[in-house]
Amino acid sequence: MFVAKRENGEEIHLLHGWKEKQLMMLRKNERFFCPICHLEVQLKLGKQKQWHFAHKKSHSCKVEFENESAYHLRGKEQLYTWFQSQGCSVNIEHYLPAIQQRPDLFVAIGNRQIAIEYQCASLSAEQLLKRTEGYWKEGIQILWILGGNQLKRHGAYWLSLSSFHSCCVQYHSNPYLLYFCPDAKAFFKCNLLLPFSSSIVFSHAIYFPLQITTFKNILTTSPISIERLEKEWMNKKQRFRANSIHMWKQGERSFLELLYENCISLSCFPAEIGVPLPSLLAFRTHSFIWQAYILIELLGKFAVGEYFSLYTVFQYVERHWGIRRRLLPYLPGVFWKQAVREYMQFLCVIGEIEQVDVYKYRKIRCFIISKTEEEVQKFDRLFLREALRLMEAKYNMSGGKTDIIERYPEGIT
Repeated sequence: MFVAKRENGEEIHLLHGWKEKQLMMLRKNERFFCPICHLEVQLKLGKQKQWHFAHKKSHSCKVEFENESAYHLRGKEQLYTWFQSQGCSVNIEHYLPAIQQRPDLFVAIGNRQIAIEYQCASLSAEQLLKRTEGYWKEGIQILWILGGNQLKRHGAYWLSLSSFHSCCVQYHSNPYLLYFCPDAKAFFKCNLLLPFSSSIVFSHAIYFPLQITTFKNILTTSPISIERLEKEWMNKKQRFRANSIHMWKQGERSFLELLYENCISLSCFPAEIGVPLPSLLAFRTHSFIWQAYILIELLGKFAVGEYFSLYTVFQYVERHWGIRRRLLPYLPGVFWKQAVREYMQFLCVIGEIEQVDVYKYRKIRCFIISKTEEEVQKFDRLFLREALRLMEAKYNMSGGKTDIIERYPEGIT
């Protein structure tokens, strides 16, 4: 903590220009107390961490205080100073008694109240949801900023996405995650989160140096290179075809069984599966798997010319034991249906099915089984380009819960 109460009831704020000698003298002559639970706290003036207050080991504070690392304390201090430089009214460690929560920073912009949670260590989904929903109940917007130490890269355009990170994904024109690194003194905004597998996602990362960045700039939509996505996705898919037998987790072997049952070679699985879609993030299940289930197992049972409904596809996906949705608190609960709709639209574009009514389709032809490596690459490239055209045309989704300041200036309830 950076804030405590003195014996006379005044607040002492360690980020307000205290000198070490002053604090050492105060520590010698006074006691300090937690402003929330009023139990005594210790003033720490070490060399490794920022100066801070800490509860004694046995305490029963109303707020669950995390053991803040030196990295977290440095980042919180820099973010506090930066928000002040933006002309915002900002409080650090502001306690909200109605929900018994204490965000790292509490920012007021006009009539908007924004809780800033700077998270440098993983939380359980239950903890994160509890905090998020608490703020929403009070009409407070919440912005999760992950520590730069949480950013796990797999090359220039790929990163790891854990279930905890998924819970922090927000949406403004496209899904994004926001990181801040106190060592680099910079934000990293990872846009366009498109999972290739259950945990590896494509992302267009943008670097925002703290000194020349404004709050508005960070939340402004940034351009994304479709050409780069096409190249990266194509390379990834080709490597996957060549090495996929070694890449599957034990619980995902059902995909291999599906191919085997339909006499499909592992290296020649249909190019119609494993395509990027705007709402691909909706599913935690590998994109190859859930698309294969729809294409091969569901649509494969229909005869050419047969009609089927979108509801049938929704019901199939919702009940399928092998298709799991991702926990995304900031996105609407029907986000997964948008991903299914997009996949059906893709199949319409490539001529596999046709839409005959708002919720009705007809099967036009069976999926393509390529026989040579040249055919595989040809259809991979062709279908990828068709999917990317849908990406460009449909990536601006509206409706549902979000948490961007520009879109909801009145706050979220």
